Amino acid sequence: MRVQDLLAPVSDESPAGDDLYDHPERQQIEQAFEEDAASVDWRGVVSMIEAQSQQTKDIWLAIYLARAGAKMGRLETVVTGCEMLAGLVETYWEDLHPSLAEYGFQGRKGPCESLTRIGTFLGPLKRIVLIDHPRLGTYTAEDLERFEREGDEAEGFGMFRHAMGETSQEVLVESVRAIEAAKAAIARVDTVLMARAVDDTGTDFKSTYQAFDSIRRSLVSYVAEPETSADELQESTDAAAGTARGNGTGRIESREDVARALDAIADYYARKEPTSPIPVALRRVRGWIDMDFMAILRDIAPGSVSEAGSVLLARTEDESSAY
Repeated sequence: MRVQDLLAPVSDESPAGDDLYDHPERQQIEQAFEEDAASVDWRGVVSMIEAQSQQTKDIWLAIYLARAGAKMGRLETVVTGCEMLAGLVETYWEDLHPSLAEYGFQGRKGPCESLTRIGTFLGPLKRIVLIDHPRLGTYTAEDLERFEREGDEAEGFGMFRHAMGETSQEVLVESVRAIEAAKAAIARVDTVLMARAVDDTGTDFKSTYQAFDSIRRSLVSYVAEPETSADELQESTDAAAGTARGNGTGRIESREDVARALDAIADYYARKEPTSPIPVALRRVRGWIDMDFMAILRDIAPGSVSEAGSVLLARTEDESSAY
């Protein structure tokens, strides 16, 4: 069901409808989240949520829809739930259930906090399958984060790289856009809660933003930039030349320039040679830019730090004694 349909007023006389908290179907919806996720008919749960949304405007229904999407592994349902939530708090604040008269601001803030917790939302969100290859397996956001963290030494990394190389860019771009849409919707909710909090505080969505950002970052590194037209390429070249002339040099002059250069190289491999392990090595090297020698040594070979320190100390003492 489309978001605009979920947000349609129940009636002209009562836009938010009645509070259906005690309705039998609501009890079934709530019970689903207390059971083993694998045994739940999540499509049926989503259908009940959609049906109730035609009878009442309740903040919990949007929360449950987003959480059901994560549980059933459907990113598009997560987005719909988040956008429904944003629409409800923006449009129906005064009439939305649970009512302000009975539960106050906490009746709006409390439900939203379930979208900030690992157990209720963020954990299932990161277990949504983002890459589904018929021969090389399925990969979730958790898998992508692990590969980014551990690099080519991670178990299954080789098959994953091949799977990414054979996955269409459309699939990756669609997932990136879905994550961006979900985050944007949560930001809208955040804005409303902050504005309505008065003497209270809004929901702290920091962990939710971090989860969305982490998933997006893991995907974007494999998304190729669109092909540049000849005219755009010429304009870009002219602009770059002008910048170089303005600076008096086209050389790398700062750590920021180094980081951009490494990112550009990694981007080339992501677009042209997606199965190459070089981007993994570059990501590690990029992390060394602001480190000193000992910090880099500690990252490469932690066990050798004390020995290297002793050698350097002895050398310093020898040089001092020479004077």
